[in-house]
Amino acid sequence: MQRIYSLFLNPTEHFLLYINIYKIISIIVICVLNYWIIQQKVFFKPGERKRWWVSFLIVCLIIVAFCIPNQNFWAALDIGLLAGASEELMFRGIVLGFLLKLMTNKTDSRWRVMLSLTISSLLFGEFHYVNLSMQSFSGTTYQVINAAAFGMILGALYIKSGTLLVPMALHFISDFLFAIIGGLPKSNYTPVQNSEWIGLVVSVLIYLVIALIIVNYKLSDNKILPKLKNL
Repeated sequence: MQRIYSLFLNPTEHFLLYINIYKIISIIVICVLNYWIIQQKVFFKPGERKRWWVSFLIVCLIIVAFCIPNQNFWAALDIGLLAGASEELMFRGIVLGFLLKLMTNKTDSRWRVMLSLTISSLLFGEFHYVNLSMQSFSGTTYQVINAAAFGMILGALYIKSGTLLVPMALHFISDFLFAIIGGLPKSNYTPVQNSEWIGLVVSVLIYLVIALIIVNYKLSDNKILPKLKNL
Protein backbone atom coordinates (compact mmCIF):
# COMPACT_ATOMS: atom_id res chain seq x y z
CA MET A 1 0.00 0.00 0.00
CA GLN A 2 2.88 2.36 0.74
CA ARG A 3 4.17 1.89 -2.82
CA ILE A 4 0.75 2.79 -4.25
CA TYR A 5 0.39 5.76 -1.92
CA SER A 6 3.88 7.06 -2.79
CA LEU A 7 2.78 7.44 -6.43
CA PHE A 8 0.61 10.37 -5.27
CA LEU A 9 2.09 11.67 -1.99
CA ASN A 10 5.20 11.15 0.13
CA PRO A 11 4.18 8.91 3.09
CA THR A 12 6.81 10.53 5.33
CA GLU A 13 5.72 14.11 4.61
CA HIS A 14 2.01 13.25 4.82
CA PHE A 15 2.26 10.59 7.51
CA LEU A 16 -1.03 11.31 9.27
CA LEU A 17 -3.07 11.09 6.05
CA TYR A 18 -1.22 7.92 5.06
CA ILE A 19 -1.77 6.20 8.40
CA ASN A 20 -5.48 7.09 8.35
CA ILE A 21 -5.97 5.56 4.91
CA TYR A 22 -3.84 2.53 5.83
CA LYS A 23 -5.66 1.78 9.10
CA ILE A 24 -9.17 2.31 7.72
CA ILE A 25 -8.47 -0.01 4.78
CA SER A 26 -6.93 -2.49 7.24
CA ILE A 27 -10.11 -2.58 9.34
CA ILE A 28 -12.23 -3.16 6.24
CA VAL A 29 -9.95 -5.94 4.94
CA ILE A 30 -9.80 -7.61 8.37
CA CYS A 31 -13.58 -7.65 8.71
CA VAL A 32 -14.14 -8.92 5.16
CA LEU A 33 -11.55 -11.72 5.42
CA ASN A 34 -12.85 -12.75 8.83
CA TYR A 35 -16.40 -12.92 7.46
CA TRP A 36 -15.32 -14.97 4.43
CA ILE A 37 -12.75 -17.30 6.02
CA ILE A 38 -12.57 -17.60 9.81
CA GLN A 39 -15.92 -16.17 10.91
CA GLN A 40 -14.55 -15.59 14.38
CA LYS A 41 -16.93 -13.73 16.67
CA VAL A 42 -15.40 -10.73 18.42
CA PHE A 43 -16.69 -9.89 21.90
CA PHE A 44 -17.26 -6.31 23.01
CA LYS A 45 -19.95 -6.82 25.62
CA PRO A 46 -18.33 -7.16 29.06
CA GLY A 47 -19.11 -9.89 31.52
CA GLU A 48 -19.92 -9.53 35.19
CA ARG A 49 -17.82 -7.54 37.64
CA LYS A 50 -17.50 -4.48 35.42
CA ARG A 51 -16.18 -2.15 38.09
CA TRP A 52 -12.48 -2.62 37.47
CA TRP A 53 -12.53 -2.20 33.70
CA VAL A 54 -15.01 0.69 33.85
CA SER A 55 -12.61 2.39 36.29
CA PHE A 56 -9.77 1.81 33.85
CA LEU A 57 -11.73 3.34 30.96
CA ILE A 58 -12.53 6.37 33.12
CA VAL A 59 -8.83 6.79 33.95
CA CYS A 60 -8.02 6.70 30.21
CA LEU A 61 -10.62 9.40 29.55
CA ILE A 62 -9.19 11.57 32.34
CA ILE A 63 -5.68 11.23 30.87
CA VAL A 64 -6.98 12.23 27.44
CA ALA A 65 -8.81 15.24 28.90
CA PHE A 66 -5.65 16.49 30.63
CA CYS A 67 -3.75 16.28 27.34
CA ILE A 68 -6.17 18.46 25.33
CA PRO A 69 -3.95 21.61 25.52
CA ASN A 70 -0.99 19.72 24.03
CA GLN A 71 -0.11 20.72 20.46
CA ASN A 72 0.03 17.06 19.39
CA PHE A 73 -3.38 16.23 20.90
CA TRP A 74 -5.48 15.70 17.76
CA ALA A 75 -2.78 13.79 15.91
CA ALA A 76 -2.16 11.61 18.98
CA LEU A 77 -5.89 10.98 19.39
CA ASP A 78 -6.16 9.96 15.75
CA ILE A 79 -3.15 7.63 15.86
CA GLY A 80 -4.22 6.04 19.14
CA LEU A 81 -7.80 5.38 18.06
CA LEU A 82 -6.87 3.90 14.69
CA ALA A 83 -4.08 1.67 16.03
CA GLY A 84 -6.13 0.51 19.00
CA ALA A 85 -9.14 -0.35 16.85
CA SER A 86 -7.48 -2.06 13.89
CA GLU A 87 -4.70 -3.98 15.64
CA GLU A 88 -6.81 -5.16 18.57
CA LEU A 89 -9.58 -6.28 16.25
CA MET A 90 -7.07 -8.32 14.27
CA PHE A 91 -4.69 -9.78 16.84
CA ARG A 92 -6.84 -10.08 19.96
CA GLY A 93 -10.40 -10.23 18.66
CA ILE A 94 -9.83 -12.51 15.68
CA VAL A 95 -6.42 -14.21 15.92
CA LEU A 96 -6.35 -14.81 19.69
CA GLY A 97 -10.06 -15.66 19.74
CA PHE A 98 -9.61 -18.19 16.95
CA LEU A 99 -6.54 -19.79 18.58
CA LEU A 100 -8.27 -20.05 21.95
CA LYS A 101 -11.34 -21.64 20.39
CA LEU A 102 -9.13 -24.06 18.46
CA MET A 103 -6.81 -25.05 21.32
CA THR A 104 -9.21 -25.04 24.26
CA ASN A 105 -12.16 -26.85 22.66
CA LYS A 106 -11.39 -29.95 24.74
CA THR A 107 -9.60 -28.51 27.73
CA ASP A 108 -8.85 -24.98 28.87
CA SER A 109 -5.61 -25.89 30.64
CA ARG A 110 -3.17 -23.12 31.47
CA TRP A 111 -0.59 -24.15 28.89
CA ARG A 112 -3.13 -24.17 26.06
CA VAL A 113 -4.33 -20.70 27.00
CA MET A 114 -0.76 -19.39 27.31
CA LEU A 115 0.27 -21.00 24.02
CA SER A 116 -2.62 -19.28 22.23
CA LEU A 117 -1.68 -15.99 23.87
CA THR A 118 2.00 -16.39 22.95
CA ILE A 119 1.36 -17.20 19.28
CA SER A 120 -1.03 -14.26 18.81
CA SER A 121 1.42 -11.91 20.56
CA LEU A 122 4.35 -13.04 18.40
CA LEU A 123 2.27 -12.42 15.27
CA PHE A 124 1.36 -8.99 16.63
CA GLY A 125 5.02 -8.20 17.22
CA GLU A 126 6.16 -9.42 13.80
CA PHE A 127 3.48 -7.27 12.18
CA HIS A 128 5.54 -4.21 13.18
CA TYR A 129 8.24 -5.14 10.66
CA VAL A 130 6.10 -3.08 8.25
CA ASN A 131 7.91 -0.11 9.84
CA LEU A 132 11.21 -1.09 8.20
CA SER A 133 10.53 1.56 5.57
CA MET A 134 11.00 4.24 8.27
CA GLN A 135 13.48 2.65 10.69
CA SER A 136 16.71 0.72 10.89
CA PHE A 137 16.48 -3.07 11.14
CA SER A 138 17.72 -3.03 14.75
CA GLY A 139 15.27 -0.25 15.65
CA THR A 140 12.38 -2.14 14.07
CA THR A 141 13.43 -5.40 15.73
CA TYR A 142 13.49 -3.56 19.06
CA GLN A 143 9.93 -2.40 18.39
CA VAL A 144 8.84 -5.89 17.30
CA ILE A 145 10.11 -7.50 20.51
CA ASN A 146 8.60 -4.79 22.69
CA ALA A 147 5.26 -5.02 20.85
CA ALA A 148 5.16 -8.82 21.20
CA ALA A 149 5.72 -8.57 24.95
CA PHE A 150 3.16 -5.78 25.30
CA GLY A 151 0.80 -7.91 23.23
CA MET A 152 0.94 -10.54 25.97
CA ILE A 153 -0.62 -8.04 28.38
CA LEU A 154 -3.21 -6.92 25.83
CA GLY A 155 -4.19 -10.53 25.13
CA ALA A 156 -4.27 -11.38 28.82
CA LEU A 157 -6.69 -8.51 29.41
CA TYR A 158 -8.97 -9.78 26.65
CA ILE A 159 -8.91 -13.27 28.15
CA LYS A 160 -9.63 -12.00 31.66
CA SER A 161 -12.22 -9.32 30.88
CA GLY A 162 -14.05 -10.97 27.99
CA THR A 163 -14.37 -7.64 26.19
CA LEU A 164 -12.16 -6.19 23.47
CA LEU A 165 -12.82 -2.71 24.85
CA VAL A 166 -10.22 -3.19 27.60
CA PRO A 167 -7.18 -4.06 25.44
CA MET A 168 -8.35 -1.47 22.91
CA ALA A 169 -8.32 1.19 25.65
CA LEU A 170 -4.84 0.19 26.88
CA HIS A 171 -3.47 0.05 23.32
CA PHE A 172 -5.04 3.43 22.58
CA ILE A 173 -3.68 5.16 25.68
CA SER A 174 -0.20 3.72 25.07
CA ASP A 175 0.03 4.99 21.48
CA PHE A 176 -1.74 8.22 22.41
CA LEU A 177 0.78 9.09 25.14
CA PHE A 178 3.69 8.08 22.92
CA ALA A 179 2.48 10.52 20.24
CA ILE A 180 1.74 13.23 22.83
CA ILE A 181 5.28 13.04 24.18
CA GLY A 182 7.25 12.28 21.03
CA GLY A 183 5.06 13.76 18.30
CA LEU A 184 4.40 12.05 14.97
CA PRO A 185 6.69 9.12 14.11
CA LYS A 186 9.71 10.12 12.04
CA SER A 187 12.24 8.22 9.97
CA ASN A 188 15.04 6.96 12.20
CA TYR A 189 17.84 4.74 10.92
CA THR A 190 20.04 5.00 14.02
CA PRO A 191 21.11 1.55 15.33
CA VAL A 192 19.89 0.54 18.77
CA GLN A 193 22.54 0.91 21.48
CA ASN A 194 23.56 -1.90 23.85
CA SER A 195 22.11 -0.10 26.87
CA GLU A 196 18.73 0.08 25.09
CA TRP A 197 18.75 -3.68 24.53
CA ILE A 198 19.33 -4.22 28.25
CA GLY A 199 16.39 -1.95 29.04
CA LEU A 200 14.28 -3.90 26.55
CA VAL A 201 15.07 -7.21 28.27
CA VAL A 202 13.94 -5.77 31.60
CA SER A 203 10.73 -4.40 30.05
CA VAL A 204 9.94 -7.72 28.36
CA LEU A 205 10.37 -9.63 31.62
CA ILE A 206 8.06 -7.21 33.43
CA TYR A 207 5.43 -7.48 30.67
CA LEU A 208 5.56 -11.28 30.75
CA VAL A 209 5.20 -11.45 34.51
CA ILE A 210 2.19 -9.10 34.40
CA ALA A 211 0.55 -11.16 31.64
CA LEU A 212 1.11 -14.41 33.53
CA ILE A 213 -0.43 -12.96 36.68
CA ILE A 214 -3.47 -11.63 34.82
CA VAL A 215 -4.20 -14.93 33.07
CA ASN A 216 -3.35 -17.36 35.86
CA TYR A 217 -4.84 -15.54 38.84
CA LYS A 218 -8.18 -17.26 39.38
CA LEU A 219 -8.19 -19.02 36.02
CA SER A 220 -11.90 -19.71 36.38
CA ASP A 221 -12.54 -15.93 36.23
CA ASN A 222 -11.22 -15.68 32.66
CA LYS A 223 -14.36 -14.42 30.91
CA ILE A 224 -13.47 -15.07 27.27
CA LEU A 225 -13.26 -18.88 27.42
CA PRO A 226 -16.94 -19.54 28.35
CA LYS A 227 -18.01 -17.15 25.60
CA LEU A 228 -15.95 -19.04 23.01
CA LYS A 229 -17.28 -22.41 24.17
CA ASN A 230 -20.85 -21.21 23.76
CA LEU A 231 -20.38 -20.45 20.05
